[in-house]
Amino acid sequence: MSGHAIHIKIEGRTYAGTYQVDRKILTVTTPYGRKSAEIAPKVAHDTLAHQLLQELVQQEKARKGSTL
Repeated sequence: MSGHAIHIKIEGRTYAGTYQVDRKILTVTTPYGRKSAEIAPKVAHDTLAHQLLQELVQQEKARKGSTL
């Protein structure tokens, strides 16, 4: 199963990941982790994927010793 590429910009830096949809679950994968969420009605896949990618970046930045 191939993923869809996504990118977000936070504080001038671009972060990338991919997302896949399996049934009603969307999963974002990055080099520093993966996060899944159930897709709510009327929520665009891209919107949810960007939200999950942003959460992954924030979690990685908060981790001690992070290089992001």
